[in-house]
Amino acid sequence: MIFFVSASILGAALVYVGGRKTPAGPPITLYGFDGVGVLIGFVIFTLAAVAIGPIFGMSLLITLLFHELGHVIGYQMIGAGPTRFRLVPLLSDAPISDKPLRTDGQELLVALMGPGFCIAPMVLAHIASLMLADSDPAVAESFQIFAITCGTVNFIFLLPFWPLDGGHCARVAAASIWPAFGPAISVFMTSAFAAAAWRTGSWALLVLAAIGVQSLIRRSAANQPPLDPDTGVIALAAYAFTLAAHFSGGWQLISLYL
Repeated sequence: MIFFVSASILGAALVYVGGRKTPAGPPITLYGFDGVGVLIGFVIFTLAAVAIGPIFGMSLLITLLFHELGHVIGYQMIGAGPTRFRLVPLLSDAPISDKPLRTDGQELLVALMGPGFCIAPMVLAHIASLMLADSDPAVAESFQIFAITCGTVNFIFLLPFWPLDGGHCARVAAASIWPAFGPAISVFMTSAFAAAAWRTGSWALLVLAAIGVQSLIRRSAANQPPLDPDTGVIALAAYAFTLAAHFSGGWQLISLYL
């Protein structure tokens, strides 16, 4: 629980760092809510349902929608609108906003808002599963599956690999403290996943190691004003605690498949 509380407090500090505009303002349009988008969503649900179960498949879709909403709110907070709420973000050819991010602080805020926004539904789902454990075990299990799925998915998004959210966060935080620290984190994590994949024979770990390798080959260009060192420390702490919060929330699934 300390990770959940700390991540929320530090996330609030980053809202101050990245921008103080309210989400109300520039319009939000729906993008990808058509036949192709719905079909892709159905395929994602079906694959997840076959692999683990229908409740997991639905939890995965809801988690991705919450994650996307967090990014949209991040753009809205810095006034980079109008924005698009994308049904299938990973396969979309349209960005959330056509306006570029002007500073490292804005990039960090937008990147961290996706996983950060998901902390609330994840914690509430865990609480609901505990409260309903005796009165309605089936519903309690559904809430637990959603909470674990939410934690696992966002933990993966927060890994310090480009172009995942964690890659953006690691680069921005490292640029303000020690520029070589960002690539060092990626090298360490990639090596750890590769070694664990070789030792355990886990395909999931091997995929994560491959993502790490490509992130080292194709890194983002840092051409925005960096954060000052003090703010960079806050940014790194917010990133670390958000990562730890989702790791804790999704531990049951992470330990099973990783």
